[in-house]
Amino acid sequence: MTDISPPVAARTCARLVLLLAVVTALTADLVRTSGPLIDQAFTAGVVQAGATAVGTYAAAGALVALVCLRRQVAGPALVTGVVSLVVLRLAVQATQGSARFVLGLVAVALALAVLVVTAAVAARVSGRVVAAGVSGGLALSAALTLAWSTWDPVWRPGVVAWVTPVLLGGVAVLLARGLRRLPAAPAVRGLWLLGPFVGLAVMTVANPAFLASQTGLPLWVAGPLLLVPAVLVAVVLVLPVARTPRTPAWIDGLLVVVLGSASAGVFAAATWPHDPGAWRTVLVCLSLLVLAVGAPLALARALTRPVRDQSSARLAGAAACAGLGVIVPLLVYQLDYDVPLGVPNAVVPVLVAVLLSIMAARARSRARASERDAVGTDGTDGTVELSTVGAPLRAQLVLVTLTCALLVVGTAVVLPSSGTGTPADERPPVADGTLQMLDWNLHYGVSTGPGVELDEMVDVIAGSGAQLVTLQEVSRGWVMGGGSDMATYLEQRLGMHSAFVPAADRQFGNMILWDESLGDGTDIDPTALPYGAGPQRRSAVNVTLDVDGTPLRVTSVHLQHRMGNIDTRLDQIAALLDAEPVVGARLVAGDLNAEPGWPEVALFEAAGLTSAVDEAGDPLSSTFPSDAPSSRIDWIFGAGVSFSDVEVLDVRQSDHRPLVATVSLP
Repeated sequence: MTDISPPVAARTCARLVLLLAVVTALTADLVRTSGPLIDQAFTAGVVQAGATAVGTYAAAGALVALVCLRRQVAGPALVTGVVSLVVLRLAVQATQGSARFVLGLVAVALALAVLVVTAAVAARVSGRVVAAGVSGGLALSAALTLAWSTWDPVWRPGVVAWVTPVLLGGVAVLLARGLRRLPAAPAVRGLWLLGPFVGLAVMTVANPAFLASQTGLPLWVAGPLLLVPAVLVAVVLVLPVARTPRTPAWIDGLLVVVLGSASAGVFAAATWPHDPGAWRTVLVCLSLLVLAVGAPLALARALTRPVRDQSSARLAGAAACAGLGVIVPLLVYQLDYDVPLGVPNAVVPVLVAVLLSIMAARARSRARASERDAVGTDGTDGTVELSTVGAPLRAQLVLVTLTCALLVVGTAVVLPSSGTGTPADERPPVADGTLQMLDWNLHYGVSTGPGVELDEMVDVIAGSGAQLVTLQEVSRGWVMGGGSDMATYLEQRLGMHSAFVPAADRQFGNMILWDESLGDGTDIDPTALPYGAGPQRRSAVNVTLDVDGTPLRVTSVHLQHRMGNIDTRLDQIAALLDAEPVVGARLVAGDLNAEPGWPEVALFEAAGLTSAVDEAGDPLSSTFPSDAPSSRIDWIFGAGVSFSDVEVLDVRQSDHRPLVATVSLP
């Protein structure tokens, strides 16, 4: 078997890897951006949201056809695609509202189209070069995310937020310009696999917030762990490999088992709603490491196949399949929380990992078969077009160095001592047993814009003067919420203590924040609520605070959301009250998905709890939806306390409006 891949200069090869990495980083950024935009479509219904998502990502195929119109897949098409992508990415950041919604969805489709075109150009060298560029770009994207405290620049106001897209865009254009004279050449096929690979990575191993929430580690500990697989993958993909697999076929089957088991371990080893504990945390970390290293190597193996001529029509089909490979697993995983699959949704990422490893085994099996078929009748070797060139060391060093530097910066940014939170002496003091509290369902950070306005949320909370904050729908890595770690971000920016408990999964839950004048918090406990009629797992988080020497038990809870699931909500309330038989001062706040006069409210009242709004606010006020409130489903209840100055704030950073109240203890 002979390697007859077209000769490519070392400098050109390095440029291809670096360009592919930058384009991948831009693509990952736009995949995260598309989450809140697609979420906006959910206001029109699940079917319309699904159609919007699938149509958007499948459009990558049509955009490849447009980019390559009357052109071969070569340097000029590459320049056209990259320049168009950079301009559109900057336009997304410059717009708001409906314009951002449309441009953002077009941009993510174009990003995937350009990614496939760039990969096709790089694939003239080898599939290993493609895997090196894409995996390096995902590591770079994750490091950039950490450096921005997991809140992407596209959602941030101010000039500083333009630094990342301008730099990435400028580098991409310069690299593409240097490749403008690159001629068309045969390339490997199977580039549709880039979609499932990128989607899996953005959801898990290239998502710092996911790493932190899934392992139970602080973000400043989980983030730097990204460097380990980045270095290992870079080193392995540089090393030369034999053109013909020299390991027995059963080794390929073992890779399927290992990668599938690792992805299953990422989800199965983590507990709910309690913290994983030491040994489970280690197991999740090891599973993530195996997945983060094994998936790129599986991709490299899957793309190590004969080079062939690549028509623009075939490439357009690959891009459409790649787009669907990104969004369908993410969408199915997410839709389980509204339309249950009947099996744990963790099966979805496991199947994606298994698919990658199966395609790797298939490629190696074909390589063995081609070698056998290429042997002449006289026993001499024939010629098979198979390229196994490793990634250039220079490009890998650049990517690893950049990733390392950004992870160092990101770790410094998210260290607990680095927060720019409001010091305790700048908040109104807790005095004479009286405190200010705020309750708010944050809709995993997505505003009605649509957007992700974390600093505005911080301003609302800080501006209320609240020393106690109860929150629901707090995201810690949900792609639909933009991938941010809201729990860490809010805790640091507000300068408060916190307790977070998972709900639907470990990336989505309830939270309590409190001022240091209320103590460190004791008896922090999660309460798992009955699933009932579903469709989501629900929980509550509880903590005991010290109000001028008087203990105050505080609960943040979110009940099942479907209107007809009254029996489930009643069971959940009963379970919460049974799990928390409090004697003394108590606050229960959250999104009950129940309106005044409903049985759920009566059950709380029968337990001796009083509604803050009904005692000291406007009973006719509404909290949902925030742009035109018509329902009051967010509540603050108390026992052993009195309320005053209760109001609903007129803000739209979430689809709910927050409740604020003054709470007095005897």
